[in-house]
Amino acid sequence: MFYLETSLYSLSIMTLFKIQVFTRLMASLLIVQFLLGMYANLFVTFSTNTSPNPIAVIFQGGSTTLMLHVIISAALFVVSLLILVTALFLHRRPITLLAVAGFASTATAAISGLAFVLTVYADDALSYLMAVGFLAAIVIYGTFQRSEFQEPGKNKTKTIETQPSSITRSNIRPLGITIVQGIAGGIVIFGGIALISFNPGTTNLVLGIITLTLGLLGIISAYAIWTIKDWSIKLARTANIAILIFSTGQESYTVATATAATTVAGSLGGTLIALGLCLGVVLNLPSRNKIP
Repeated sequence: MFYLETSLYSLSIMTLFKIQVFTRLMASLLIVQFLLGMYANLFVTFSTNTSPNPIAVIFQGGSTTLMLHVIISAALFVVSLLILVTALFLHRRPITLLAVAGFASTATAAISGLAFVLTVYADDALSYLMAVGFLAAIVIYGTFQRSEFQEPGKNKTKTIETQPSSITRSNIRPLGITIVQGIAGGIVIFGGIALISFNPGTTNLVLGIITLTLGLLGIISAYAIWTIKDWSIKLARTANIAILIFSTGQESYTVATATAATTVAGSLGGTLIALGLCLGVVLNLPSRNKIP
């Protein structure tokens, strides 16, 4: 017996539960972030240091409030992308549209905030746009808590298929997770190439080679998932967790040592996107070690 509809219903419930947890986390963090931003605007004296790496200046001697504001901003971007990836797997248009809008608002706030720092806090319009983005995101992620988004198919009758399913390994192709994994791997590969090509030095060469290797493992795992290899889930989970851990450390080093604002902005943006996608894949992989 193959309980297809029951399994799909259970998967939908689990996926929606994940989205509910993440959106509640987002709403809470957004409120904290907005309050930190307002406090920074009113009570923190921004540095006038004209260093080519103004982001590093924040962590080298800036306000604790401002440091937390930057860290939470990066976390919000990653979690909003994670929500979007998870919503895409749920295949419910209202939730997907909300997730897209939430990510767009959060990304607008994060990019505006980054640009505001890079202009050495000189463009108030960017600060205002950042605040608008955060407020819009609070409203959007708060909307996820409405009753119609709490449980899919409350009145749905779960039926059980009594005949063997016609679905076989050959015609089940996990397209969505393959694409997400492939994009993540591609971004990591590009990051490795960038470290090797644009940031000369022994340390960056080693970091670039490791990053490039992890990106290649990501691409291999995407191919393995698409071709439904028995070891694909285990490889994808291992590769993505390794990328999450290593890229976080590598990016911290890059932000601290880069000598150009464009290098910091490009590296940070790419890393955050890769982290969100990799985390989305890890949390949406089947719990078993192989695809049925």
